Amino acid sequence: MTVEQTLLQSFHQHLPGLAPQTIDAMRQVMRVYTVPAETMLTTQGEATNSLFLVESGQVAVFYEGNNGERSDERLLADLTGSVILGEMALLDGKPRSASVRTLTECRLMELRPSEIQALPGGDHVLADLRSNLAMAVTNRMREQTSKYVASMEREMKAIKERQHFGQFFIYTLGLMTIGMLVNDILAKQVLKLNIFTPTFAWVYLLIIMVPTSFVIWRMKIPLSDLGVTLVGIKKSLREGAALSAALMVLAFSAAWILGLLGIKTGTPVPADWAGTSGYFFHSVLQELIARGLMQSSFQRFLGDDKGLRSVVLASVLFGIFHIHFGLLAVVTTIVSGLMFGLLYLRHRNLAGVTLVHFFAGAAAFWSGLI
Repeated sequence: MTVEQTLLQSFHQHLPGLAPQTIDAMRQVMRVYTVPAETMLTTQGEATNSLFLVESGQVAVFYEGNNGERSDERLLADLTGSVILGEMALLDGKPRSASVRTLTECRLMELRPSEIQALPGGDHVLADLRSNLAMAVTNRMREQTSKYVASMEREMKAIKERQHFGQFFIYTLGLMTIGMLVNDILAKQVLKLNIFTPTFAWVYLLIIMVPTSFVIWRMKIPLSDLGVTLVGIKKSLREGAALSAALMVLAFSAAWILGLLGIKTGTPVPADWAGTSGYFFHSVLQELIARGLMQSSFQRFLGDDKGLRSVVLASVLFGIFHIHFGLLAVVTTIVSGLMFGLLYLRHRNLAGVTLVHFFAGAAAFWSGLI
């Protein structure tokens, strides 16, 4: 296959609707040549209407600056091989809207409309060529419009994510402030309450739930993003139940061994319906805050694909919320939070992790470990 045949075949692939007589006419007038790098094929504003097919090489399409300096040029496209250029001037007869410069040595096919029109039946050939070019330009504009809309949607999503991150950051600071005010000032200094009672734990959690609920509502976070979903619930519950059973065995075994060694542990607390159900719902709310909101938000805002950094951040932050209970409580909350967070990563479902949270804490009370 000759170079001319290869170029015509490539051109026909771009414009498959061309009539056979149009292809034949193009064969008669086409100019095939090679140009070196840094050659201007078209210049913005010039009144030419040649149509080019770049068969090989690389070209740059750009707007020229006001002073003609390269530093002021604005690149529109960097194109490599088998591309059609100059179609707009051929279609509307107006001056070139952009400049084209070769970046490497390029092999070209050039068609001049005046030479096509000089052929027998040239008007019909040129009309067919313009019709197919207009269709190709329309399709390209549709693709560009779709890309532009998609780009705008991504930008709007990014703006919304930044706004949500700001709200989440303020929420996090607010929670830490609430913790300090409620524990160190209101409870200890003003009301002089015993912070180690279940009543205070419930009051503290419900106070924290106020800004949490507001942020969930304000950021329009769907419940499924918080892990409240049926997706993966069976597997989550199965693994949660298995881990809960293992932790209960571990807790009672540890309490028994410590008792045999004469090491003082807490007093075993018999399970009762009111206390058990109360602690279960307490576990639900804690997991909704720590894993559902905090960990999920950290993962989304930080672009944490694996989620490990988010697990650590959420666990440490939630551990700090327990600082009024002492350093041991903070460490225990962080360590258990790491385990809960890793389990949550597996299914994005709060069912299993809530089950583990509840039975781990309950087993510690029931066995007398704490």
